[in-house]
Amino acid sequence: MELSISQISETTGLSADTLRYYEKEGILKAKRKENGYRYYDEKDLTDLKYLIVMKYAGFTLAEIKSLEMPDPGSISPGTYPIEDCTAAVKNLINTKIAELKRAIKNYQKITKLLEASLSIIECPGAIPEKSNTMDEYIGQIFSDIQKGEFLKP
Repeated sequence: MELSISQISETTGLSADTLRYYEKEGILKAKRKENGYRYYDEKDLTDLKYLIVMKYAGFTLAEIKSLEMPDPGSISPGTYPIEDCTAAVKNLINTKIAELKRAIKNYQKITKLLEASLSIIECPGAIPEKSNTMDEYIGQIFSDIQKGEFLKP
């Protein structure tokens, strides 16, 4: 399967300019036809889907690029510190997992706050008791923000 830049752009939702930028940065490696036009294959599409998912997870482009492991067949003995690279990649992934877990916890707190807000709207007669619950949620979230434990969306 060969996809043109416009086809892969439509398939992934990434603009052609973004695809060219990824190529310039060495994140994506388009192949060229005899006429010089770029084309992409199934592996490129999979790589782009991976990149989109990792960006959605909060990885920067530099971090995503660092997650790429070289093809073992292209490494000459003693020229690539694979152990160091593996340790760095593991550290990056573990850090991102911790950040995502913290973000999930934060969003759960905000969800409780919003649910308490809804219950006040739905049952205005219970405002004093619900207001205390909301104040608690707001206090917890505010405290987390002040401590730097609350990730921004």
